[in-house]
Amino acid sequence: MRVLHVSSEIAPFAQSGGLADVVAGLPSAQASILGIDAAVLVPYYKSVEAKLEAAGLATVNHLEPLAIQVGAYTFHGSLRITRVGRVKYGFLDVPQLYDREGTLYGPGGTGEWVDNHLRYAVLGKAARAASAILYDSAAGDVPDVLHAHDWQGGPSLIYARSEQWPCATAITIHNLAYRGIFPKATMAELGIPWAMFTPKLVEFYDQVSFLKGGMGCADVVTTVSPSYAQEILTPERGEALDGFLRWDIKRLVGVVNGIDTDAWNPATDKALPAAFSAKDTAGKDVCRTTLAEEAGLPDLFDDEPLIGVIARMTDQKGLDLVADIAPELANLGARLVVLGAGDPALEDRFRWLAKTFSHHIATRIGFDVGYARRIYGGSDFFVMPSRFEPCGLGQLYAMRYGSIPIVTAVGGLRDTVQDPPTGIKLHSVTAPALLDAVARAVALYRNSVAFASRRRAAMMRDSSWLASANEYVALYRSLRA
Repeated sequence: MRVLHVSSEIAPFAQSGGLADVVAGLPSAQASILGIDAAVLVPYYKSVEAKLEAAGLATVNHLEPLAIQVGAYTFHGSLRITRVGRVKYGFLDVPQLYDREGTLYGPGGTGEWVDNHLRYAVLGKAARAASAILYDSAAGDVPDVLHAHDWQGGPSLIYARSEQWPCATAITIHNLAYRGIFPKATMAELGIPWAMFTPKLVEFYDQVSFLKGGMGCADVVTTVSPSYAQEILTPERGEALDGFLRWDIKRLVGVVNGIDTDAWNPATDKALPAAFSAKDTAGKDVCRTTLAEEAGLPDLFDDEPLIGVIARMTDQKGLDLVADIAPELANLGARLVVLGAGDPALEDRFRWLAKTFSHHIATRIGFDVGYARRIYGGSDFFVMPSRFEPCGLGQLYAMRYGSIPIVTAVGGLRDTVQDPPTGIKLHSVTAPALLDAVARAVALYRNSVAFASRRRAAMMRDSSWLASANEYVALYRSLRA
């Protein structure tokens, strides 16, 4: 079975969040474990070449140029191909659209490129030609399954429907809050038939939504956890699409994400100062002491748990709740290491907390992959008080590295963390509830037998892609049948 994934990101070559990790992990598991002929189509952003070189990978530029027709526009480009494990990666090289300084989606900060609708429509329109190249098949051939990810992948399914591509289609919602909304004039500009401008397809309050269009055109819609699949059917979490999801979507399925357990392995992680495993956690103590020193939290006592936070500083992630309770950590006898960036007001607040409570709180604004891994490896607990969380990967990494997650019971956090045996859950999404959960964590830490048992259970949890990949393949086969 040939499956083509269409995405705006893939780790580690083009990444802004967890989407990239999923698009790297899922096709790899499908190909290497289950024998699926998986390929991925992503843009060839300006930053990709250097990251391919750093990984020791070269791309082969397909000799025949691509002419991609989108509405009245014709974009000229090529497909750069490489192989990672058993998966072919096709990087769509259209310099006019992707060869730009800045972030993947904008010139920097929170701004977005004004032609993002064109950038991802071209990616979607190119999927058919790219598939034929990647699978070395006849021109115009299509994969058995076209699997789009988030709103940026939505146009591939819109064009597949409007042009009647003979393949099964799926789309995964990684975060419904990002719907890819553009003006109505986008229809004509991108050559999307006006017959598709309906409440059952692309129309969204007299605008165009790429995510909604992708969902309306898909044979199956998936989310990244079963609980999130239920939550988005409600007005509170449905982002004004709950009615559409309840009544107009043929099939909605929640499949929890996995992680690459080879890449995320404390026994082999070179970013850690010492190796450890569920069977031998001695190296975890070395990682804990080293992290405290690196963070600037000296004289860490044996009865003081070290709590880690790695997150975007946004309302969704609940970092304001962490800031609210941070001054109480000294009274509880705990220390806090924070890594993240986002809302400038929250950044300033955490800087102030680190300065004012320097003995108990350390803050680093930004993102550092090595430091993040050392937080997972050196912390005793990992806090994720998200207000909503489609799946979340941080709690999976934390458990793998023996850092017991403290989480809200929402979305994928509800599905992946159990209290007990693998974590601690808040009874509500409030600062008092978070403080109570941290107090329970401190008490647990000081009961060495109970703490060791919970840490071991967390580390032994199977967070690999195998089960999730199997669920997706079963879905594909049901669609083909």
